[in-house]
Amino acid sequence: MKESYIKCLKKLREFRKLLNKKEEQKKGKLYFTWIKDKTEKVEKEDDEEYIYRNIAKYTLQNYVISKYTYNKSNKIVKLIIKSNYILKDNKYIFNNQEIAVEDVKILMKYVLFKRGNVVWIDFGFNVGNEFGGMHPAVILKNFEKDLFVLPISSKKPIEYIRIEKELEHGKITLEESKKQKNEITEMIELDKINGFKKMLRWARITRMKKVSILRLNFSGTIGTLDGIYMDSISNKICLEFNNTNKSAPKI
Repeated sequence: MKESYIKCLKKLREFRKLLNKKEEQKKGKLYFTWIKDKTEKVEKEDDEEYIYRNIAKYTLQNYVISKYTYNKSNKIVKLIIKSNYILKDNKYIFNNQEIAVEDVKILMKYVLFKRGNVVWIDFGFNVGNEFGGMHPAVILKNFEKDLFVLPISSKKPIEYIRIEKELEHGKITLEESKKQKNEITEMIELDKINGFKKMLRWARITRMKKVSILRLNFSGTIGTLDGIYMDSISNKICLEFNNTNKSAPKI
C-alpha cells in the first residue's frame, strides 16, 4: 500500500511539472479536483448513511414538490410529504431535517430520482474523446443505489454542425436538413428541460450508462423531461441498437 501511494504521488508531481500552458493548467486543475472528489466518494462508499444525510441536507431542502406531483403520488408518498413538508402557495416545501431514513428512501425512488427526472451528475475526468465532467442527465431507471442515465450536453454534435454548414452553403434545403438530423438515430435534440434554463441541448444514446448515486450533485437542480421527449428517447434507443445489431458481422 505504502509503495503504491508513493508511486502515485511521484506520478502526480511529474504530471504537475508538465502543466506549462494555460490550457494545460486548466486541464490539470480539473484533474486534481476530480482526484479529490473521487477519493471522497471512495471513502464514503461503505457509509450507507452518507447519501441519505446529503439528500436530507441539500436535495430535499432545495427541491420543491408541486401540487401536481403530490396529487399523482401514492398514499404512502402523500403521507410522507404531509409529515415532512409545509404547503405554501400550492407548493410543498421541505421542513424536517430529522426525517426518517426510510422516508428519504421512498422520496428518492418515487419523487426525486424517478424515470424522466433530470439531475446533475459528475461523470469524472475524461480521457481523449470520453464524456466527462459535471452534466445533467435524464434518469431512465432507478436501481436505488445506482441510476441508469442518459447524459445531456449543451455542446452541438459534430453531425449537426456538418448538416448546418451544408444548409448554409445552399447544398441542401431546410427540409432536407431537418430530415437528415432526424435520421441520426444516435442523437436526441432537447429544446426544453422543465426547471432548467431554456436552451438547446443534446443527448447521445450511446452514452447511456449506470452510475453510482454518489456521483450526484446533491445540491443541484432537479428538472423533468416531457413525455414526448421520453418517448423519442425510447424510440431512438430501439432504432440505434437495432441498426447496430444489423450492421454487426456474423460470427
